[in-house]
Amino acid sequence: MSQLLVIALIVAVAIVLIAIAVVIARTVGKTRLRALPDESRDRFARMWPAIEARFIEEPGAAVQEADKVVVMILSERGANLTDEKRMPGDLRKARLAARGDQGRRDTEAMRRAMVCYKAIVDDAVGSSRIAPEARQREMAS
Repeated sequence: MSQLLVIALIVAVAIVLIAIAVVIARTVGKTRLRALPDESRDRFARMWPAIEARFIEEPGAAVQEADKVVVMILSERGANLTDEKRMPGDLRKARLAARGDQGRRDTEAMRRAMVCYKAIVDDAVGSSRIAPEARQREMAS
């Protein structure tokens, strides 16, 4: 009887340790992003309208520039960008959209990527900081 009790206790401890390991594994990859300092927010907010405007004439170049700016933003906020599995989901989603269907970079795929990049920028700088004329352009389209 005492052997069964010892075995049951060992099994219970093992289950608790496994549960703790699972919780730790799930939280390790989720880094909380720091807020940007005001000067960085302002700088990125000033950059974004030009990138959006460039999309009209040069969508591919605008998507590449948007990716670079978003990487700068996320790096400054402390995101893990070295491991694709731990990369922020919004950035992965934007890059997937930019690739398009079957690897073709059509304008619609690039537009979806820009929408994803813009969501990251808005989250980091706040949409109220983006130049008023850029917000008016958005509302018109």
